[in-house]
Amino acid sequence: MAHSVSLPDLFHEDAVLFDVHAGSRNDLIRQMAAVAIEKGFATEGYAEDVIQREDLYPTGLPTSVLKVAIPHAMVQDHVVVPAIVIARLATPVNFKEMGDGEVDVPIDMAFMLVAKGDAEYLAVLQKLICLFAEPTSMERLAGLHDARALVDAIVDLAANVVI
Repeated sequence: MAHSVSLPDLFHEDAVLFDVHAGSRNDLIRQMAAVAIEKGFATEGYAEDVIQREDLYPTGLPTSVLKVAIPHAMVQDHVVVPAIVIARLATPVNFKEMGDGEVDVPIDMAFMLVAKGDAEYLAVLQKLICLFAEPTSMERLAGLHDARALVDAIVDLAANVVI
């Protein structure tokens, strides 16, 4: 059995960004990757890995309340420590819709998954997608503007998600 990543271990208050100004999807990814690199979660080149994957397999979710994206890399070459970097945008940025790849989703929040392996990130991804699909959960997150409160709420809400 593969070891599982504990969701609470992936979140760090100092990797939660509020009122992020990004001119484009790639700009946002680069800003978030810069935080991941600064915190030691990833190394130089991570942003390009994420952009490359996002071009092929978009991660925008047209969820109610807050629209989200879960950008991450296909290759783990630049991943050092599994983590999630969160960005709440000042104004929405378009990502393409997951699965469809055609429709623009003006996202309000992004959760950059910095993960080491497919099995690891798939379980986390599934939990997050289930969490984001729940309007009451998203309403709770929408009202939070404090890093610790946001991290605590996500961990609390995700604990109730069964995949």
